Amino acid sequence: MSDHPLDQLNSHTPSSDSASSIVRIRRRDKFREFWSLSKSKTKEVKLKISNQSPHSRLSSQQLTRPLSVLSQASNLPSGDNQSTPSRTAQEKALSAPLNEARVLEMIFAENVPKPTMKTELPQLQQRIEMTQQLVYCNALLLRDTLSPLKAATGEAAKCGGSLVLREPVLDKTELDWIEATKKDRMEADRLRWLATRMVEEFVADAGKDSTKIADIIALGPVLEKEPYHKLLVTFIKEFDDSCTLDVVILQGLVQLVQDASPGYLVSDDLIKILGILRVHLQGTHQQSAEHSYHLTLAVSRILDVMADHKVQDLYRVLEHEPLSDVLSGLKGSSDPYLLYQACYAFQALQYVPDDESALRAVLRHSTGVVHGLVNVTAVFKLDLASVLEGLGNLQEALGGMISVAGIVYEGVSSLMESGRGVLGSLKEGLGSGQRRLWYPAVKAASAFAQAGQLEDLKKLIFEAPCRRDPLFQWGVCQLLGEIAVDPAWSISARQQTVGLFGHLCQHDKDWGQDESVKAWMLTIITKLGTSDRSVNATASALLQDLTVDQSALIKHPYPLNTRLPLPSASPLLAKVQNIQYLEYELHKFRLQRLAEEHLSVFIPPMAKANPQARDDDIFPLMEKVQEFLASDRHVMLILGDSGSGKSTFNTHLEAKLWKSYACGSSIPLFINLPAIDEPNCDMIEKQLRSDNFNDEQIRELKLHRQFILICDGYDESQQLVNLHKSNMLNQPGRWDTKMVISCRTQYLGQDYRSRFMPQSRDHYAYPAVELFQEAVITPFSREQIQSYIEQYVPLEPRTWTTKDYMDRLTTIPNLMDLVRNPFVLTLALEALPLVTEGKQDLSAIDISRVQLYDTFVKHWLDVNKRRLESNALSAKDREILDQLLEAGFTSMGVDYSIGLASAIFEKQNGNPVVRYTHLKDNNTWRVDFFGPDPEVRLLRESSPLTRSGSLFRFLHRSMQEYFYSRSVFDPSSHDDHDQFGPQSDIGSTDPALLDTEGPLFKRNLLTEPSVIQFLCERVKQHPDFEKQLLAVIEQSKTDATVATAAANAISILVRAGVRFNSADLRGSRIKGADLSDGQFDHAEFQGADLRGVNFARSWLRRADFGNAQMDGVRFEELPHLDMQTLVKRVAFSPNGKMFAVCLGNGGVITYDTTTWTRVHQYEQQSKVTSFAFSPNNQHLAFGNKDTTCRLWDSVSGETLLVMEGHTKWLRSVAFSPCGKQIASGSDDSTIRLWSSETGECLFVLNGHEKAVLSAEYSADGRRLVSTSHDGTIRVWDPETGAPEADWVIPHVHGTRVAPSSDGKQFALRISERRNEICLMDAITGETGLILSDDGTRVQVIVFSPIGDLIVSSSEDETVRLWDSSSGQLISRFTGHGKRITTCAISPDGLQIASGDLGGIIRLWEVNINRSSPVTQKRAEGTAAYSHDGLFVISYHDDYTVLRWDSSTGASRSIPCSSTFDVISVAISPNGRWFANGCRNGNIRLLNVRTDVDERLLLGPSSDPIIGLSFSRCGRWLASCDRGVLLWDLDSTNDQVKVVAEASDEHARAYVAFSPAGDQIAVAFLSRSARIRLFDPRATDFRQPLKELCLSDTLFALNYSPDGQRLVIGTGISEALLLWDLQSDKPNVKLEGHTDTVNSVAYSPCSKWILSGSDDKTVRLWSGEVDSWSCVAVVSGCLEAVVSVAWNPVVPLEFVTGSKDGSVRVWQISGAKAGDVSVRMQWGSHIGRLCITDLTFKGAVGLSPIYSKLLVQRGAIGASVLPEGDEPEEGKSE
Repeated sequence: MSDHPLDQLNSHTPSSDSASSIVRIRRRDKFREFWSLSKSKTKEVKLKISNQSPHSRLSSQQLTRPLSVLSQASNLPSGDNQSTPSRTAQEKALSAPLNEARVLEMIFAENVPKPTMKTELPQLQQRIEMTQQLVYCNALLLRDTLSPLKAATGEAAKCGGSLVLREPVLDKTELDWIEATKKDRMEADRLRWLATRMVEEFVADAGKDSTKIADIIALGPVLEKEPYHKLLVTFIKEFDDSCTLDVVILQGLVQLVQDASPGYLVSDDLIKILGILRVHLQGTHQQSAEHSYHLTLAVSRILDVMADHKVQDLYRVLEHEPLSDVLSGLKGSSDPYLLYQACYAFQALQYVPDDESALRAVLRHSTGVVHGLVNVTAVFKLDLASVLEGLGNLQEALGGMISVAGIVYEGVSSLMESGRGVLGSLKEGLGSGQRRLWYPAVKAASAFAQAGQLEDLKKLIFEAPCRRDPLFQWGVCQLLGEIAVDPAWSISARQQTVGLFGHLCQHDKDWGQDESVKAWMLTIITKLGTSDRSVNATASALLQDLTVDQSALIKHPYPLNTRLPLPSASPLLAKVQNIQYLEYELHKFRLQRLAEEHLSVFIPPMAKANPQARDDDIFPLMEKVQEFLASDRHVMLILGDSGSGKSTFNTHLEAKLWKSYACGSSIPLFINLPAIDEPNCDMIEKQLRSDNFNDEQIRELKLHRQFILICDGYDESQQLVNLHKSNMLNQPGRWDTKMVISCRTQYLGQDYRSRFMPQSRDHYAYPAVELFQEAVITPFSREQIQSYIEQYVPLEPRTWTTKDYMDRLTTIPNLMDLVRNPFVLTLALEALPLVTEGKQDLSAIDISRVQLYDTFVKHWLDVNKRRLESNALSAKDREILDQLLEAGFTSMGVDYSIGLASAIFEKQNGNPVVRYTHLKDNNTWRVDFFGPDPEVRLLRESSPLTRSGSLFRFLHRSMQEYFYSRSVFDPSSHDDHDQFGPQSDIGSTDPALLDTEGPLFKRNLLTEPSVIQFLCERVKQHPDFEKQLLAVIEQSKTDATVATAAANAISILVRAGVRFNSADLRGSRIKGADLSDGQFDHAEFQGADLRGVNFARSWLRRADFGNAQMDGVRFEELPHLDMQTLVKRVAFSPNGKMFAVCLGNGGVITYDTTTWTRVHQYEQQSKVTSFAFSPNNQHLAFGNKDTTCRLWDSVSGETLLVMEGHTKWLRSVAFSPCGKQIASGSDDSTIRLWSSETGECLFVLNGHEKAVLSAEYSADGRRLVSTSHDGTIRVWDPETGAPEADWVIPHVHGTRVAPSSDGKQFALRISERRNEICLMDAITGETGLILSDDGTRVQVIVFSPIGDLIVSSSEDETVRLWDSSSGQLISRFTGHGKRITTCAISPDGLQIASGDLGGIIRLWEVNINRSSPVTQKRAEGTAAYSHDGLFVISYHDDYTVLRWDSSTGASRSIPCSSTFDVISVAISPNGRWFANGCRNGNIRLLNVRTDVDERLLLGPSSDPIIGLSFSRCGRWLASCDRGVLLWDLDSTNDQVKVVAEASDEHARAYVAFSPAGDQIAVAFLSRSARIRLFDPRATDFRQPLKELCLSDTLFALNYSPDGQRLVIGTGISEALLLWDLQSDKPNVKLEGHTDTVNSVAYSPCSKWILSGSDDKTVRLWSGEVDSWSCVAVVSGCLEAVVSVAWNPVVPLEFVTGSKDGSVRVWQISGAKAGDVSVRMQWGSHIGRLCITDLTFKGAVGLSPIYSKLLVQRGAIGASVLPEGDEPEEGKSE
């Protein structure tokens, strides 16, 4: 049977007697006619082949055997180990075919690299002469940057081919060229630029001849994606627009598609090409066979690419079926070449709608291929075994459809006669959609050839299961012909291809059985004989061997090589080479701009969409700009306040764009608009000229390049025009740009967008909203601030870490808000180390804020001054600027802002936003600050203001308050002083120096706490300001008109820490002043106007209020309630009018909060364990110990409902916000929800594993939050009783939790030891702020019903008030003597109630507007003077030590490493050493002057050093642990001796040195103390010099100045004992204290003795020898006095230390007159009210409630109270 490639006839030669042979011969003769072969010639060829030796051809079995068999046959080893019998004659006859097999084995003996185009490589910067050379260079560059595997992976592979091509091995010349080019980036860019410019020239060229087409198509494989696609679109358009078929354009288009790099092609382009080909094919195939052939060939190639590129969008109706019809229409053609291409195209079409190519279908059927590699279009290695296996399996899968079937045509004659095409011969007929095996086999062969796998190609030809199929043979012959004729292949490969043709013709029985295939082979060989000399000799020799008559061969009308020939000339390249290469200049410009980038710190800014957008709806600005650059928009406006980072961002943006710049891409151009003269026209040209580009270069850039304009400082350029419009950007023939332009928000008017929005290109020229985009830079977040600091710290050597800066920024009030502006942050970071130097508690003194503002304002004005000086101003503006400079630009700018701030407060009550429209406001006060006057305009634009349309405001509210404070006191006259140090006293005490029309005299500044704070800082900086304020207070005594100023003045002074101890304030008019936290020891307020004065937490010991007006005086504490039993729970009613207390005995008492009188008392057999008020204030729900929940009428006192169901007692009850539901939590681990109307149990909530501690409703009632002893928090839906599954928080120590009033947050305890509260989002569960303070574990947490306040109490007996929005601690309330058990805050947030274990309920008034008070650490036993009396040392329980100035009370911390844990301190009397006793048993000796650690005494044990004492000479140091150790500091080896050891390990030792240092007294705490005296110089301490036994406990011990007596403080007798050392027992006993005497001290003159006691008093004793008396009792300390010491230099001055945390210095007066008085000089603030021994004779207006408070505190006698207002302590029990 002849397997014709067209009609698939069986080519077996029939026998002469065959009945059908005649018919077949006739048809064959017609076929010969078609091929122009005479019968004789055909016979001659056939005879030449057939008359050879019968053994010259392999048997059919041998030919169909795998190639490996042939290889074995041709390589039989001569020395085979197996015995080889002698060969028969028949075997010898096979020697010829075996020799031929060896020849065949030499053909395509190995796989080779794919063909490449190689030329001579140019030198760097050498002119490229030929396109082939440019292609070669770019190919090498691509080869270096992308490995073949990388080039086709990822997204590219999804659209790319499916082969891994074997890359040629680079030789040394190529490698050297690549390395040299890589070092010269400009050369690589130039080579790529040349290719891109050639594309641009070709696209623009109107005459695209064949030479230019060949020139540009050669670049296809090396083009970058954008120019490639531009070229592809051009070819598609050229081909589509052509009236007649341009074969060269068509070939170029097909070749361009075939050469596409992975990821370059898109389905739409391929489908469009196929559609155009179909249309052309429909219109031309009947008129021109040649055109039809080329079109059909193009269809085949495009369909191949589409199948390989996984194109699935070929719609069957729109493209698939019409194309099938067109291909089917070719069956009438008589051109076999055309019909084969139609058949091939039809088969390719069957794979396009699918998601796999033909080759993938093959490999999918191979079990040797990884499944994942064939189910997706990805790179795989083309493997012969897999291909063969896949073809075999595919043959089985497709069944008979792949075999040669259908109607069999026995010759070309039937084809001619019937006019039917080859596709019509298939079984299912043309268009049946059935796939044939020969097509994927041909595709595999083409793939092997493309990959250079010629050996595999040869094996596929011999081993393919469809190798007998004429269509497979036809396609393979065509492929081999293309290889042989293609000069890209090596000569050897091409010649071997001809050799393979010869073998197939001469020795392969199965190959060419169909005469048409054999004729096709002979035609190809004949054409090769006339090709280039590389193969023509080989082909000609083969033809001679075949004895083919050349004149009788067929005429093949089509070229074998379907690819365009390599260009013989390069006209496009020549033209491009003549264009000036601007990339050199751009490269230099790029390097220059990158070198000029000086952004040492850059934090990517966040932004919002526009000024009206929400502040929390933000996005990264850089991402938005990148989106803009990738979009079709033209202008992006970036807005921001002054200092928000616009210019910084623009600079970074330019650098980022330059760093990513590639040759030919968009050019970033930074334009500083103020530096451009008239930027409204030719802006780009002017900038480029300033950047040294010439006119020719500018013209080239304008014509061929796009710019990204980064226009900075629109506001500073004083432009009012639309620069995009005035420069005619993006208009035809103009600059192609994208503009990013920045502007300050304060410069904008209401219709600001019109200045920036591009115009549409239509004749209406409307603003094109779709081409415009904007963004507003938002202030820094906390995270951005921290990131900024992390970059800032390493820039220079610094001692501060990021944490140090962040701690300062968060501690200084309002500073974190201010530094959200990046510019202010920069200033703050520079100034902070200087400002905070030597200052420990910044949250208390807030010293640095005003200095930072001063620095900021000065710097701001200096920057704007320099800006104006450098700007191009009009003549008028320049004249005004000169005048401002002469007058002092900075001072004029400050005066402008001061005036504006004052006007804002005066005219609109401080509302920070000023609206100004000139036409409406030109006659108002606003025109003075915002009018068109040039001076006003220059000052306004230079001031720290922001603007949004017609709305103006200062950068920050605090900036307005800062300038307003400067209207009270302007420090500008003190610029010659140290900005960050204390200012000298210039003696300006005249109050007339203060502006009497200013806010100090006209406005109550207490309503502006920030202004007060600024002025407080001024007081600390400028002593003259303090004196001026004091003078105002003094003036108020006689001048009622300055009363407001006096109240403001004293409020400022008190807040600044100025003490008014012993101050004469008689007759002062300070109505409404805030004197909270003030010190008024012995102050005289007689006759003063104190109405509305706040004395909260003030020190008011022995103050005289005689005849004072005291209406409205507040102390922010209320009289406590004494329940005389444990207080379990307290609560205010929702309306605040009632207050309920649950007691430890189970009773409940309610109070009227207006009078704090008792209303009802609930007493039943069952004890109440918890309660809650109903929302209507009329009911109380009780949780009882008897497991019931009860509803009680708070008006009548009746029980309304009893709800039963729990099995254990109730710990918590709560009303829902609507009042219809009650939640109860029980020890039975359940929560029950009850109806408050019927008492019915609605739901039982199970989930907790242990007792439920609390159950609280959210404010909206939609959630119920519970905590349990199992350590979890759970959230429930009270409407359904269902738990929220995602809302179980385990292990959070959540036994204390409170929901906020708005239901958005929870506050919960997060530590079992520390005073920490965590805020948690009630919706998401995310943790927020951590509220942390020194102290012990949190016991109670309560949210305020209104606002953002949180009240907590801890085991340290302190109530704390927090601001939940900022995490700041507002107040500490101390006064409880026992652990606090419960807290509540009133609904208005103005009162706090707290109850303790002792039954005391304290009531506190809340003033949330005041600044946080400073509370010193508790002093633990030691407060001592230095040897010169200049400072005091105190030890505190957080292991810190403070040094106090003894005259002013200023303090600073002495650095102590936390690893030492200092627990005792002492100062040597000789002024040399300061000793720290450490917990680890060691002693550190610090230099008193420098605080430098100079010596370490290593203790013999690790017992803590709980006491230290120096001898007066400084030689001896006694330390106390479990015994007494004596250190000789004069020794060089730190000699230590054990003086005594305690018999009881818990006994504390007390020691004292005699003044002469020759004795040391030692005693231990015991009920019967023994005092032993030793000589410190002794070596044996077993025997004391003397011993005294006491029948009392000893707590204090000290020598008299002459060393002859000891004074002893005792515990049992609570007395002082004086012991004359000459006697055997104490001879004087001083009584008066009511508790243990903790400390005693003789005065240096021996005439006074001080004693401090647990009774909270200090007693002053006067006398001599054995006669002593108490002359003064110093009260006021809130806890035990633990240390007393005399000033060694200043007579009659002493210091005390108390457990209340205070260190106080006192002065004795009146000693000579006999009227002894002790007055406090200064004292550390402890944040607690001290009211002792007050005088109120004649005072009027004091409220009864405060009168009760004063009586309770012992400040006044009960006689002062109005009748009937006696305290109610004890009435409840």
